[in-house]
Amino acid sequence: MILVTIGIIAFGLVWVPMLSAGTLGVQAWLILGFALMGMTFGPMGALLPELFPANLRYTGSGIAYNLSSILGAAVAPFIAVALWSAGGGSPFWVGVYLSVMAVLTLVALLLGKETREVDIES
Repeated sequence: MILVTIGIIAFGLVWVPMLSAGTLGVQAWLILGFALMGMTFGPMGALLPELFPANLRYTGSGIAYNLSSILGAAVAPFIAVALWSAGGGSPFWVGVYLSVMAVLTLVALLLGKETREVDIES
C-alpha cells in the first residue's frame, strides 16, 4: 500500500499534462487512476481487520472504513468542484488535493505498526 500511495501522490501531480494529451491522455488517466484505486482497496480489506482483536475485527474495521468514507470521501466531490472553480476550470488544484490526501495516507501507513508478531489479545 505504501508503494501504491506514492504512485497516487505522483498521479495527482500529473493531471494537467495527462488530461491535456487528448483522448489518449484521458484514457491513460482513467486507466491509471482506476488501477491505483483498485490496488489500494484490495489490501485495505486485509489491513483494517488486522488492527483489531479477533472479537472486534468485523465491527472495528467496519466502523473505521465507514467513518473514513464519510469524513474523507463524502466531502471530496464538493472540495474538488470548489478547487476546480477556483482554478478557473483547470484540474491542477484537484490533483494537488489528491496528492495531499495521499501524503496524509502515506504518513498514516508509515506510522501504523505491523501486527504480524503482536499478541493482539493482550
